[in-house]
Amino acid sequence: MKRFSYLLIAIVFILNMIPNKIFAEKNTDLKNDMVYRVLVDRFNDGNPRNDKDTNPNDLNKSQGGDLEGITQKLDYIKEFGYTTISLSPIFENDADSYDGFSVINFKQIDPRFGTMKDLKKLIKEAHKRDMKIIIDFVINNVSPNSDLAKNDQYANWFNPKSSTSDEEKWVNGLPDLNQNNKDVEKYFLDLGKWWINEADFDGYYLQDVNYVPVSFLESFTKGIKNADSNFIVLADLNETSDVQVEKYSNVGFDAINNASLLSKLSDSFASQNEPITDLYNAHNELSKQLGSTQSVNFLDNEMTDRFVSIAQSKGEYPPSRLKLALVYLFSTPGLPMNYYGTEIAVNGSKIPENRKSMDFRTDEDFSNYIIKLTELRSTLPSLTKGDFEVIYDKKGMTLFKRSYKKETTFIAINNTSYDQKIHLDFDVVKNTNELRGLQNDDLVRPSKKGFDIVLKRESSNIYAVAPKTHINLGVMIAIPSIFIGFVIFLWAAKRRQSKIK
Repeated sequence: MKRFSYLLIAIVFILNMIPNKIFAEKNTDLKNDMVYRVLVDRFNDGNPRNDKDTNPNDLNKSQGGDLEGITQKLDYIKEFGYTTISLSPIFENDADSYDGFSVINFKQIDPRFGTMKDLKKLIKEAHKRDMKIIIDFVINNVSPNSDLAKNDQYANWFNPKSSTSDEEKWVNGLPDLNQNNKDVEKYFLDLGKWWINEADFDGYYLQDVNYVPVSFLESFTKGIKNADSNFIVLADLNETSDVQVEKYSNVGFDAINNASLLSKLSDSFASQNEPITDLYNAHNELSKQLGSTQSVNFLDNEMTDRFVSIAQSKGEYPPSRLKLALVYLFSTPGLPMNYYGTEIAVNGSKIPENRKSMDFRTDEDFSNYIIKLTELRSTLPSLTKGDFEVIYDKKGMTLFKRSYKKETTFIAINNTSYDQKIHLDFDVVKNTNELRGLQNDDLVRPSKKGFDIVLKRESSNIYAVAPKTHINLGVMIAIPSIFIGFVIFLWAAKRRQSKIK
């Protein structure tokens, strides 16, 4: 019996040595991050005691979301695989402003969102879970009710209200700061360092940087990076302006969010049978313009129509459209960012309909779909660092390739109303290899002429190129041996018990 026990242990050990994950690589590069974007007031009300003038029936009013509510949902966000949380502005705001951009006091947290203690707890708890916290750092304007705007001492800190220049425009009627003024530049650099020391953030997200002089952005980013070389600085380019992306590529940003890709993403995935050639070309061109700076890729945010709403307006079934768009988002170059509620396919067109309060009643299948995508992105370096090449693209059936070092993956997206087949010759994939489906279980082995990838309508799969597997005789023999041995063990035990009786 002892010999059989030793044999059983040896077999189990051998079986456990068979890898269940391939190509795993640990890396702390920002390329590996996946961002969850939160509009603080709309996410989760963790402390009703700080609610003020909330009205759940009016989306133009505060809804009660706060920092404590985000802390309570950290495990929820973490479970989806997101590594970074991007927060809308948390500074003290006008009473009728809930989105955080009408700032009264840059050194105070809005009481509706909580306290400094709440913020520090959120950051501490996020860091325990290996998650980063990035906040929107408002540098473009202030509330007309702020001390800066009301005090004549700071009159030269602002551009004239009549100015029509993009860099001097009063956006939404808010007093526009004159960042060419060295006192303004020093004020915000000191402010940025003060918050880093006070709250241990991981990064700032600078909104509407095309309304701010590049010289100021360079000085601010350099000063922040000198204070903390690991600090992240993201930038948002407003889509309403004709922006030359190249002039922001050497500012020092870690990543730039360019909304110009939004329309092409919608055109490609919000309806069926659409090729992605234009999207691919725009994505590639943006990558060239940005150089070593990453692009922040997203389907929607608090300033745009929800992707679900766009798909619905085209008469499509939104979840199917959203699934395919997410595959593209998580398998292409750049930093993917999902707006809160994407995981439950929240609908909503213009502001404030696109800013509904979060509903946490998730669909298990859809949740697992996103979790699988984030898992693959975090374990396959080719999806974050690899070359990006379209192999096939015709009327909604697309196959593109990502390669990094010795790892190659193919991403197949069937955005059509019919089942599709793509044939790959041996000059694309060697006949000594096979394609292992990772998003959905599938194994594509070579035939005499090549590989045939078959996908059902409105579906996708991510394939890893791996050496062709052969039948493992050792394992094939070992598995039935275990069962036979177990039967012998039971028979021997029963016989011994009969003898004792």
